[in-house]
Parts: sequence; structure tokens; C-alpha cells
Amino acid sequence: MVDERGDCVRAWTPTSLARGPAAIANAPLLPFRSAVGGAQVAGEDRSPGLRRKIMLTPLLTVGGAVMGVLESAIWLTTGLADTLTGGYFEIAPDEATTLSLAPQRPPFITEPVRESRSSSDRCGRSTR
Repeated sequence: MVDERGDCVRAWTPTSLARGPAAIANAPLLPFRSAVGGAQVAGEDRSPGLRRKIMLTPLLTVGGAVMGVLESAIWLTTGLADTLTGGYFEIAPDEATTLSLAPQRPPFITEPVRESRSSSDRCGRSTR
């Protein structure tokens, strides 16, 4: 929401009440989603070398699961905090508040930064 000074500020809405419960519901599945995401990243790897191909899939799958367990604890804790505050402070990460079963890329794997064509702030205003 844009305030009277033209600043983009957060506004509490009734849908904010669902942030915490959604993060809590997503937390138990995150280790599995992250493990599958790690396996998918290993499958996309085009590096040469037989040893790398043999070791990469199990390492990224297990590493993704371990990071998923750690991140799951964060999602659970912040989801509980959002539930107790009614979502007013938006403590839980945004990706935790969207119910999904899709594989998630493990957080230790960096993605190349892609510049979007239409850069906008949270209020939808152009940042260019």
C-alpha cells in the first residue's frame, strides 16, 4: 500500500492470518521437496567426469534434505510467530507462506541472477 507520503508500506489484511498456518503446514514437507530439488540440480549438471556424475546426485540429494530440515525448523518457528501475531509482522519467509508440493532448490545452490525486464517494488511501481 502507498501511504500519504508516497512510500510503499506494508498493510495488514485478513489474508495475513493465513501466513503462519501455511508456513507451519509447509514445514514438514520441506526436507523432501529440497532433496528432490537437489536431485534435479544434479540431473541438470553437464560437467564431464564419471566420478562427479556418480557422486553428485547422492550428495546434492542428501545435502538438500539436510538443509531442508534446518530450513524447516525456521519455517516452523516463524510460522508459529506469524500465527501468534496474526501475520501482522510478516515474519515467515514469503516462499514458506505459499502452499506447494513442488520441488525446491536447496538454499546452498546459487542460481544465476537474471535481470527482469519490468522491475517494480512491492506496491507495483516501476523502480527504473
